[in-house]
Amino acid sequence: MIQKYHIFVAKKINDMINVKEIMDAYLAAPSQEEKSEIEVKLLNEFEKLSQKEKELVRIMFLDDFDARAKIATDSISIRIQLAQVSQYVSLAYIAGRYFGKSRQWLNNKLKGNLCNGKRSYLSSEEIQKLSSALVEISDEIKTAALKIAS
Repeated sequence: MIQKYHIFVAKKINDMINVKEIMDAYLAAPSQEEKSEIEVKLLNEFEKLSQKEKELVRIMFLDDFDARAKIATDSISIRIQLAQVSQYVSLAYIAGRYFGKSRQWLNNKLKGNLCNGKRSYLSSEEIQKLSSALVEISDEIKTAALKIAS
């Protein structure tokens, strides 16, 4: 009896995860046509859930949405800060020297562009690396300025 219950619970959790994965695919879909197709799948899967499970999926979705919104807001803040210094510092130089990537890669991360069907933002480690890079560059500029002045 207990084993059947565990199998039932595992199936229900799997159903909720499936709905979450379909929701992620919906958010990443590049065209309205693809969104419409995914929406049909999502509604079909959602209807299989009990009222309690539907509420849990809604909570999961809202938590995920809040996390995504924070990441997007942070990305916008970083872009604003970089816009103030980009006339002095080359983003191509930063991307190449500190990340071993192209300027386009950095721009895609800063803008949250789609990459392999998912939005791609700077990770917390990459944000820290970018911050350290700017500090290092500013130190180099300051050192050069002091040498010129002496």
